[in-house]
Amino acid sequence: MKKKITLTELVFIMVSALFGIRWIARSTAESFGLGLGAIPAWFVFAFIFFVPLSLICAELASTYPKDGGLYEWVKEAYGEKYGFLVSWLNWSSKIFWYGSFLTFLAVNIAFTIGMPELAASQTFVVAFSLIFFWILSLISMRSLEFGKYFTSVGALGSTVPAALLIVMGFVSVVILKKAPSASTYTIATLMPKLNADSMVAISAIMFGYAGVETVANFATEIENPRKNFPKAVFIAAFIVAFLYIIGSLAITMILPTAEIKASTGFLEALTKVSINLGFGTWLIKIVALGISISILGAIILYIASPIRMLFGSVPEGIFPPSVTKLNKYNIPANAVLFQAVLVSIIIIGINFLPGVDVVYNVLVTMTALTALFPYVLMLAAYIKLRKTRPNEVRPYAMSNSDNVAIGIAWVLFFIIIIGIIFSAAPVFPTLKQNIIYEIQMIGGGVIIILSGLYLWKRYENKNKQN
Repeated sequence: MKKKITLTELVFIMVSALFGIRWIARSTAESFGLGLGAIPAWFVFAFIFFVPLSLICAELASTYPKDGGLYEWVKEAYGEKYGFLVSWLNWSSKIFWYGSFLTFLAVNIAFTIGMPELAASQTFVVAFSLIFFWILSLISMRSLEFGKYFTSVGALGSTVPAALLIVMGFVSVVILKKAPSASTYTIATLMPKLNADSMVAISAIMFGYAGVETVANFATEIENPRKNFPKAVFIAAFIVAFLYIIGSLAITMILPTAEIKASTGFLEALTKVSINLGFGTWLIKIVALGISISILGAIILYIASPIRMLFGSVPEGIFPPSVTKLNKYNIPANAVLFQAVLVSIIIIGINFLPGVDVVYNVLVTMTALTALFPYVLMLAAYIKLRKTRPNEVRPYAMSNSDNVAIGIAWVLFFIIIIGIIFSAAPVFPTLKQNIIYEIQMIGGGVIIILSGLYLWKRYENKNKQN
């Protein structure tokens, strides 16, 4: 008999899947961030976004326990067309995710080799990102086994450096008083500023908590899911929110928010506090190497797996046979190559913006924007299924009351819509830069949705002709 997932194991899975070290600097930077306002924002969104979204995903996964996740849930409510569309949107968000993660990898490699100045070089970041992504794509076409050598340290690559920053920051500033706090914490300073930068940062905070739909697929394999899943959600929410909040507090004690950069802020803060405590820069190289290894494993595994998920769940015939054809390693090699071309175009195109940090911020925002689209369809499907199937057997239910469950889903639906709208707020100082940014934000999202609808329309016309 297969062993059930315990409460402790489930909490660990959730924390490992949801916590990302790069969001600490991204959220606290004044440019494209909330500054000190990130500290209460992480707490608030843990309970108005992460907790209800997790419970809804758990209910859907336990009620419709089929392979396919988002695809199956949306298809159950609206049919195969929108099931395909949610799979398409989920895959397309990874296209921008690769660019932001490759940029973060390039920055960490620069610190690992003791040349942090390269982290500010767009030429280095672009060349490194392109070369590495093509190498990793070719590797993933043969097997995903290579990535498994790196993923065992994936969780440690985020949590250990965060713990180091928190402990060293408090020891340096609070206990040993090696340097004064770089920030002053009052009710006034902790209030998020209402401007374009903070509005854009809201989607990044939400994306920092995103991904729970993958964890929810374990709902039927959990010991006493009705009791343990919601308990695990609240425990994981507390742990992840604690790491984000205390991590944000630590980094802002070390660096003023105006000096924190989304792409390099974490390592720069750790460098400063290491020097204050007399460790020098050797520790930074080790930490940057650990983060790089965890990023490397994640990229390798995510290059092929979303493609296999997309082609494995949608109806046959939507994509040309030449694209979906599997190689001897059971991987659609031509689709991986097509994806590599798309990512390369995005990496090259986005680098017309000034500076590595700006490029990184835009890629992260575009990732957050496109990653929120599937949740809109998922929540609409959940609301419809609750309305039209009140007597459905639900092994786990967020609430026994349909009205309460639907009401919570509607609140979450509008929060996500607001996050999507805020993502497109103009954030640059010049009109020209804002026009480019809006074209990339709004135009990119529209193109992704329309291209998905076009593929489905083409598929329907082909079926009619046959």
